[in-house]
Amino acid sequence: MRNTLRATAAILSVAVTVTAPLLAAPAAKTADDARWFVSGSVGYSMVEPASDCDCYRITDDRDAGFMLAVGYDLTRYFSVEGYYADLGEAEVSNIGNQPIGHVGYRDYGVTALAYFYNQSPQPPSPYYYAPIPRQGFSLYGRIGIGAMDNSSNLPLERDSDLHLLIGAGAEYGWRDGFGVRLEYTAYDEDAAMLTVGLVKRFGQRPTAAPAAGVRYGPTVTTTTPPRGEHDRAPLRVTMPVIEFRPGSDQLDAGAKRQLDRFVEAVARFFKLRFDIKGYAVAGRDEYDNLRLSLARAERVKNYLLAKGISPRRLNSQGLGSGDGHGAGDRVEISIRY
Repeated sequence: MRNTLRATAAILSVAVTVTAPLLAAPAAKTADDARWFVSGSVGYSMVEPASDCDCYRITDDRDAGFMLAVGYDLTRYFSVEGYYADLGEAEVSNIGNQPIGHVGYRDYGVTALAYFYNQSPQPPSPYYYAPIPRQGFSLYGRIGIGAMDNSSNLPLERDSDLHLLIGAGAEYGWRDGFGVRLEYTAYDEDAAMLTVGLVKRFGQRPTAAPAAGVRYGPTVTTTTPPRGEHDRAPLRVTMPVIEFRPGSDQLDAGAKRQLDRFVEAVARFFKLRFDIKGYAVAGRDEYDNLRLSLARAERVKNYLLAKGISPRRLNSQGLGSGDGHGAGDRVEISIRY
């Protein structure tokens, strides 16, 4: 009963410790942006129980172990896991080196994972805080609180069941959500394990849908009411749709002419603000699409800045392949109301 209460206290404590700083970060955009995952690993454990009696000797403090975990990607950089680990046993002998017993190690708790490096594209976008499916090579650190449960046929007493857990590891992930991990974890002062294992993530990859009401075609015509004392009449302007060659973010001569006409039409309507939304054709990896679509939106934004449009009037976004229907290699400009 006492161990159960301590384990419950451990889980509650780490929940507060882990989630408090994460709540300050913007959350994923939708429920589909965050993903559940499971992992399993096997490894080489080091367990070194201490003895106050010279009559006992630890003659074998190495064993095989395993860990099982269920986790959730909170953001691109942070995940949480609940885990159970069996670190095996240490062999105890008497003064004559005759085995007389063992001490087993089992541990469970909650940890936070911080991914501080990821090889896959990390484009700033409306989905900046949404998780990436850990494609490519990643490095992460782990910290949490666990509850150690020892079993033995010898007299045994732990100083404290609760302990701080720390670890570090490397992960390589594929597009289908599968990945491999290599990790070293120190569970307590007398227990650690080096593991290799598999991880599988479930759920959708984050994809960005275009804004409601966007019409696809060479142009979108928008009428806006007067704004400011200098705007005596409504502005009727053809909003440019800039087409790009596949895989490119360069503006051709025709695109520059469209943008020049746009600048001439809206320059004196200084209170108007614009959304610049970039898209990249579906078919390649969605995170390559996000990166390319953002580069295209930034290219158009920088051109408008060079023509004298205030940066306060422009907001650029990379939306990848959009919803996959009617999307293409383009940038759309729309008035932000």
